[in-house]
Amino acid sequence: MKEADDMPTVASVKAAQKNIENIAQKTPLQYNNRLSKLFDAHVYFKREDLQPVRSYKLRGAYHKIKSLYNAGKTASGVVCASAGNHAQGMALACYELKIKGVIFMPITTPNQKLDQVKMFGGDPVEVKLYGDTFDASKDAAMQFSEESGAEFIHPFDDPQIIEGQATLALEILDEAYSPVDYVFIPVGGGGLASGVATVFSELSPATQLIAVEPRGAASMK
Repeated sequence: MKEADDMPTVASVKAAQKNIENIAQKTPLQYNNRLSKLFDAHVYFKREDLQPVRSYKLRGAYHKIKSLYNAGKTASGVVCASAGNHAQGMALACYELKIKGVIFMPITTPNQKLDQVKMFGGDPVEVKLYGDTFDASKDAAMQFSEESGAEFIHPFDDPQIIEGQATLALEILDEAYSPVDYVFIPVGGGGLASGVATVFSELSPATQLIAVEPRGAASMK
């Protein structure tokens, strides 16, 4: 279990926002006419698809890796396991910071995702295909970390990853024109949901947070 002092706070999320400002976009909170009319409400989308890697995962990956870099802990490189979005975020972070990165991905990963990771990572990044599932790739990545000394970059279960993802919540509150009644959060591992909860519980406690996941892949439930 993490020590209480290590857990993300609004102050640490604001520091993360400063840490990633040169790489992550401040994405718009965009009004959606169709859904607003359908539900008789004011519905907005946080357009994280406009990030350089087309997802919020860049926020956490870059914050974590840059923090390690600033602390002088990336001499042996970094390693992760991912089926797609986390890999792309890490790849771009490694490219920007000129850090050696190794990314383990399942053999079943579509070629389009492999190509994207290689494009964002360039020369500093090596992709290794291992196993048929994320868990198999993760086990291989952790073993690689132990043997090589490369820092393992977890896709969600890490305070600095959570801080990075939580910067999205600061932007929502900054961009909202009125109090936010509900925030619907996609949830898999829970890194984004944890970050959003950290910010909203202190800065907008009246907001109801609702985690959403696919019926056929309810990993959190």
